[in-house]
Amino acid sequence: MEGRNIDFMDLKLIPGQVLQLEFEGYTSDRDRSILIGYRRGASLLVSAPIINGVQATVKVGEKVNVRFFASRMSCACAFQTEVLTVSKTPYPHIHLKIPEEVLAGEIRGSVRADVEVVSQIDYFVDSQPKNTSAKIVDLSMHGARMIGRSFEFESGADILLTFEIEITGLKHELKVKSRVRSLQDIENGMAVGLQFEDVPTQDKIALQAFVLSKVHDL
Repeated sequence: MEGRNIDFMDLKLIPGQVLQLEFEGYTSDRDRSILIGYRRGASLLVSAPIINGVQATVKVGEKVNVRFFASRMSCACAFQTEVLTVSKTPYPHIHLKIPEEVLAGEIRGSVRADVEVVSQIDYFVDSQPKNTSAKIVDLSMHGARMIGRSFEFESGADILLTFEIEITGLKHELKVKSRVRSLQDIENGMAVGLQFEDVPTQDKIALQAFVLSKVHDL
């Protein structure tokens, strides 16, 4: 992610903000956490990751990368910090060292997230309206790759892609005008490469937040 450094306090985050925690030395998987509160010069208080109903093992002094989407500024953010305190009472939570600065910026358009999202496709064949469904298997800010049994349209066709994504527990339906850039035969079906066109601003924000929650290369 390319961007600029900004003061953490300028983000004006509110409790309930969803965070992705990535502890050094662990797998590439990220743990979901919730912001509880913070105080300059003190700490950043977050919920402890829970794995299969059990609090994840976290040690004092452990380094952690934190990533999130700041909706107020419509940008992806990341910073590195360390664990100050770990507690199980009155509920599992962690105190992190509050960062002085945060890297903020937009996700690179080339970054693609592996997903499994069912979509509806509306298109025309010989001026007749048609529709079908397909599964989006990777997604970026500028396009997608989807697979299905068969498709009547050809490369260069304009279609309307409708799909639903979930961000911080809220569902968003996106209707994205797309152009078919490639069609490829695969085992048991076809793969389609799409380029998005004229994505509305609010949909861009939602799409960026969703991609951020799915990718590991930020």
